[in-house]
Amino acid sequence: MGPGSEGQNERDVRAALEDWAHATREGRQDDVLKNHLSEATIYDVLAPLKYEGTAAYRARWDEWQPETTGEGLFDFEEIHVTADEGVAFAYGVIRCGGALPEGRSFEDCVRATFCLRKEGSRWRIAHQHISMPRG
Repeated sequence: MGPGSEGQNERDVRAALEDWAHATREGRQDDVLKNHLSEATIYDVLAPLKYEGTAAYRARWDEWQPETTGEGLFDFEEIHVTADEGVAFAYGVIRCGGALPEGRSFEDCVRATFCLRKEGSRWRIAHQHISMPRG
């Protein structure tokens, strides 16, 4: 590992995660999973909780994705990244929400963990875990 390469890997991982967050916030469904491996395992806050592969995850979006007006809220409040030359992990808190068509708004905080693998020069999400505290 050369000097400064770990810092560049961390920056590249952050950029991939921010790209995911922007696509989610803007409702660009075709771009949300572009940095995921097709065989990624995804745990989410809504049933069935575990998705084997991005196709299974994408197939369920219309069932539970809330219809909002305008751009939604989907921002990392904090994110911590550790990366070497081939693998990385990241974790943090995401504030999400939006305005429903009838005018009522909602907002939640969720925990997020990501495991990534570098393929060529591109960081890809191999595992994503989103959870919401109860209570």
